[in-house]
Amino acid sequence: MKKLIPFIIILAILALGIGLYLGWQKAKPFLNPPTTPAPTPEEVLQQKIKSLSDKEVFDYWINSSATSTEIFYITLDGKIFNAETNEEISDQIINNLQQIKTSSDGSKILIKSVAATSASFTIFNVETKIWQPLDNGIVAVDFSPTEDKIIYLMKTKTGASNLIIKDLGAKAKQKSTTIMSLNQQDFDINWIDKDLILLIPKPANQITSEVWQVNLKDKTIKLFASGNGLMLNWQKIKQRGLKSIISKDRLVTYLIDKNNQEQVFNFSTFPDKCTLDDFPQLYCAIAITTSISPQRLTLPDDYLKKAVYFNDILYKIDTASSTSTPEEILSSTDEAPIDIFNLRKIGNTLLFINRYDNKLYKIEI
Repeated sequence: MKKLIPFIIILAILALGIGLYLGWQKAKPFLNPPTTPAPTPEEVLQQKIKSLSDKEVFDYWINSSATSTEIFYITLDGKIFNAETNEEISDQIINNLQQIKTSSDGSKILIKSVAATSASFTIFNVETKIWQPLDNGIVAVDFSPTEDKIIYLMKTKTGASNLIIKDLGAKAKQKSTTIMSLNQQDFDINWIDKDLILLIPKPANQITSEVWQVNLKDKTIKLFASGNGLMLNWQKIKQRGLKSIISKDRLVTYLIDKNNQEQVFNFSTFPDKCTLDDFPQLYCAIAITTSISPQRLTLPDDYLKKAVYFNDILYKIDTASSTSTPEEILSSTDEAPIDIFNLRKIGNTLLFINRYDNKLYKIEI
């Protein structure tokens, strides 16, 4: 019996050791939890932004009524969708889309398309889903900033263009009024105030573009802005715009009002990469890298032709303060690139199209 005692003690020690080892093994996940891999740049981006379209988007707009706000987009082939419900509003195919413009409340859009060498314009009402083709011969159109009217340039047989206002209201029975005749060619129209429009040429690096202001009341014309590669994004709701020009091979960006009073920024970007929806707070996307060498760039030509893409950082900037530091909202990376176009703000949400994939996105701020 005495000989068994040491053997029993040894067995007990071994059993205790095995028990402690097994217990430690079970406790290891709690003592040393497995490390979580760091999120990839794509995953970080996906946590911040949400796609509102599963299709490529040509452009989008906001329909604001007294009771709700809806976001709509038009695809590259002209189909129209509600961005939040993904409901197809119109399945009409439109070839060679060139441009859309929206009425002041977003209930109507002007759609410009090109067939052969001539442009055609159509108004679509997103609430009634009714299409209204405009007359042949129109070369540029815009909505009134305050009323249910449009203004357009109509070519004449002499080569000049008549500037005409049409009342879209039912009571007005589509009445048209010719304001004046103009000799200017190849201009777009921007109706910036009740009695003021801008005639805006196509921008090009090697050409000094001139934007003309027309007073509809006294029928006078004066030079509003000029510069090489001039681009203008007028935001009617704030009665201000953003302008960029090429000066000494450098892109310069300004804030302007309807009297062309300028405030030059200490950063460079294109006007359609900014929004004044929350003015005097300004949201702007500013490029940190480009898809080709800056020395080989011809701006804004390459940007407009999509010959170059940018990696942007999105900032919030206080235009009322000269000392405040811009706040970074979103940063693009090489692995998850973002090239922001048509930036807008609704409440606490920013909307934009990413030029890399032509999808519509939103980010909560």
